[in-house]
Amino acid sequence: MKINILSIEKHLSQNRISSETLDMIAKGTKGRIEKNTGVKFRHRFPDNTTVSEIGSIVLKKALDKANLQPADIDLLIFAGASYDYPVPHNSVIIKSKITDDSVNFACMDIDTTCLSFLNALDVAHLYIQAGRYKRIAIVSVEFSSKTLKPHDEKVFGLFGDASVALIIEASTTKGYTCSYVDFENYPSGALLAHIPIGGVVNQGIHSDPNDIGYCFKMDGKKLIRLTLEHLDPFVEKIEQQTKCKLKDFNCIITHQTSKFGNEYFLKNFNLKRDNVIETLAIYGNCISVSIPLGLEMLLNNNADLTNKKLLILGTAAGLSLGAMVLEFN
Repeated sequence: MKINILSIEKHLSQNRISSETLDMIAKGTKGRIEKNTGVKFRHRFPDNTTVSEIGSIVLKKALDKANLQPADIDLLIFAGASYDYPVPHNSVIIKSKITDDSVNFACMDIDTTCLSFLNALDVAHLYIQAGRYKRIAIVSVEFSSKTLKPHDEKVFGLFGDASVALIIEASTTKGYTCSYVDFENYPSGALLAHIPIGGVVNQGIHSDPNDIGYCFKMDGKKLIRLTLEHLDPFVEKIEQQTKCKLKDFNCIITHQTSKFGNEYFLKNFNLKRDNVIETLAIYGNCISVSIPLGLEMLLNNNADLTNKKLLILGTAAGLSLGAMVLEFN
């Protein structure tokens, strides 16, 4: 059985902010944020919008592109770290904005931060291959700007807001097969990237809304060291099990962690820049949406993927690594 991509669409705010603007906000040297992060621009959703509102907009775009109605979906998966409320989960709210009780497809959320989309795609593949569902929509939305403050300049300048919706279905005639999937986790990195306030440990009942505990915190140096410690063996396993060297994949989409991460990946594995999709400079690190933004860029720019092998590779807070190979036949 093959998987056919019916549509993939992105939705971005018209509010595109340059790094020079953030330099002024952070009261830093002009050009420093772009130099440190590699990000020229990033988008910011308006304060009066919500995750579910943006999710419904981008899902409608994907449905329209595929000439589908909400009732044509069998399952909706929200994949991302951002949320409107602890309860209920995002997917049911998104669904409530596009249809009513006469449409009863299932909903679920998957949050593995930056690997959320890749984990959701893996789950969708398994459901389709098992015959449980035929057509599945995945929606990823990130409001990173809600957790950023200029006091932490490198983080403040790195992240962007974005959304992508993907609709896939089972097919016997066209599409791709998923020939390889692997996820690993190294718990020594569990708290190297986190948001301290919220949840059972610290509900923030007595915290001021401007408390920096609500902001994303990251020990970038330790995360980089831990990632580099495990990246080479992870890639070696990909190459051994797929019998394909990294440089021989027709296209590679990576999670856009940082300027250093992108450059290291290219140099360490001796890759041609043209074979790797990069979106960091124009969108920033968009957490779960970075990988699908790369996929959207590839698919909606008329790329011919006939008989091509696509590698998707990323990392996430935790520390987790993930990879998937899609073969378009």
